[in-house]
Amino acid sequence: MTLSPTSKLLFTVALFAVAVALVAVASAVHEAAPLFFAWIPLLTVAWVLTRPESATPDGLASPQEPPAEPEVAATETNEPPPSPEASG
Repeated sequence: MTLSPTSKLLFTVALFAVAVALVAVASAVHEAAPLFFAWIPLLTVAWVLTRPESATPDGLASPQEPPAEPEVAATETNEPPPSPEASG
């Protein structure tokens, strides 16, 4: 299952909200039992955040990323480098 970064964020926020709600329930009813269930959404957050992210479709590059260009200028490789004795 692949998730987009936005989906990961939304799932994480929802799972933390569930955990906080369980703590609030435990406080309201003066019982410790809901606290044992609060670990379930918190452990699920780790699972959600380790899922691979969905890849962008081919041809749809991110607008923030410029197209990749070669950094090295083309040079003639058949000529040997000039020797230090030839310059003087």
